[in-house]
Amino acid sequence: MTICINSAGIGLRETIQSQLSDAGVYSDGLAGRMATYLMDSKAGSTNKKYFDHYKRFKSYCISKGFPYQPASSIHVAIYLTHLLDSKVSFHVMSAAFYGIKWFHVTNDLPDPTLNSWVKSLLEAGKRINSVPVKKKDTISSDMLKDLCDIFKSSDDVLHLRDLTMILLGYAGFLRFSEISELKCNDIEFRDDYVILQIRKSKTDVYRSGKEVLISKGSSSACPQSMLQKYLLATGQDVMSDKFLFRPVNRSKGKAKLLGANKKISYTRARECILGKLKLVAPDLNLGTHSLRASGVTVAANAEDGDVNERCLLRHGRWKSSLSKDSYVNDSVEKRLKVTKKLKL
Repeated sequence: MTICINSAGIGLRETIQSQLSDAGVYSDGLAGRMATYLMDSKAGSTNKKYFDHYKRFKSYCISKGFPYQPASSIHVAIYLTHLLDSKVSFHVMSAAFYGIKWFHVTNDLPDPTLNSWVKSLLEAGKRINSVPVKKKDTISSDMLKDLCDIFKSSDDVLHLRDLTMILLGYAGFLRFSEISELKCNDIEFRDDYVILQIRKSKTDVYRSGKEVLISKGSSSACPQSMLQKYLLATGQDVMSDKFLFRPVNRSKGKAKLLGANKKISYTRARECILGKLKLVAPDLNLGTHSLRASGVTVAANAEDGDVNERCLLRHGRWKSSLSKDSYVNDSVEKRLKVTKKLKL
């Protein structure tokens, strides 16, 4: 989604038109097209987030009689101090900082966030108001096998859909956004593995696409077999351009995928996925991201330890080992190997 520049109210079109006129360039529609392309340099959701936080800064400046277009660094520092006094989270502090930066850089104005005081106040927010991150728990392959055994004889579309989402998310290290965006024609079956085409990913900003290969298993939790069973039960064709995981209607006790090409919502998917996982892990603190974290954790902690680091990064679409390592919960055995090497 691209934010409408007029409705955003950042005056980008007018700024460009003014600079074009100063340069002696007169062309109908050029300012509007250039403004649209400039806004498209970031994701629509990013533009919206930054604009919302800039609007709060603007309202604060108006209430205090401060200039805001452009803003001076001292007034930005005052605003960040106000946020610190208000005990907001570091997430809010950071969004405010980058929202102000975004507005000024987009409009080719002097950037007040480059000031050392402003930067230091942002760092203060990180130190003072950051909330400790509580990681979600991870699940094991044995848990998933137990879960699939529960529904081993079921051909209910709702159960098969949920189990397929879980197994693909776990084996493919998939984010929920990647699961929900999968379409039937993103799947290619081979004899002993399946290929998923990830068209849109958080780390793939230029939409070059990524292939995820998932090997065939030998248990009831085989992702390839579950996917084939799900496709058969729903009558979906791998040549179809419809979303693979869609909402389900239940009528007279029988579940059926909606005919409309509408992907499943995050709220509903989370409810269904966690409901299934709680059957075999009732005491764990889980979320949809647990599937991605669990898959890479089990692979990284494998006893044989022969999973290539490069392949792990590629499989999870991570740009660096640092990003990947934030998902891995090292096993006690792996951690103890450090001091065992000391041979005390």
